[in-house]
Amino acid sequence: MKNIELKVKVDNIKPLVRSLRTLGAHFAGTLKQKDTYYNCHEGRLKIREINGKEFMFIHYNRPDTASHKISDFEILELTKSQCLKLKNILGSSLGIKVTVDKTRKLWMYKNTRIHLDDVNGLGKFLELESKITTSESHAKKEYDALIEALSLNNFIKIKKSYSDLLLVKS
Repeated sequence: MKNIELKVKVDNIKPLVRSLRTLGAHFAGTLKQKDTYYNCHEGRLKIREINGKEFMFIHYNRPDTASHKISDFEILELTKSQCLKLKNILGSSLGIKVTVDKTRKLWMYKNTRIHLDDVNGLGKFLELESKITTSESHAKKEYDALIEALSLNNFIKIKKSYSDLLLVKS
C-alpha cells in the first residue's frame, strides 16, 4: 500500500479543527498509540498498539524529505497474544530502537487521514496521509487541496519520523 504524506509542527490545533469541520472532514476518534520500533536494515519496522485493543506489525519505507513523500508500507494485524510474542522475538533478535507514545486525534477526509498528534517528549504535530487508491495523481490532488485549505505551507515541515526525532533528542 502507498500514501502521500506530510508532517508539520503545530502549536495550536483549534484553528485546524475549525478548518477540518468547515471542509466536511469527520472526527474518527482518539487513539492512544504506542509504537515500538526495532532495528532493521531497510526502512522502519514497528509494532503498533492502539488503545490496548488493536495490534499491528508494520514495515514501511519513506524518504526523509520535508515536502510530500511517498510511503510504501505493509501492515499485518495481530491478536494481543501474537503481539506480545512478536515483541519478545523482535526485541531479542533485532533490539528495540525506540518507543513512541502519542495521543492521536484522527480525522478523515475522503481518502486522507489527518492526524492531530501529541507525541510524548516532542509536542504537537499534524500529519496528512493521502491513500493512493487509483493513481498517484488523483491522491496528490486531494493532498494538495488539503494543504491549501489548512494553510499547511505556513507551518514548519518535518522530514523525519517521530522515532528519529526522539532518537536525536535523547
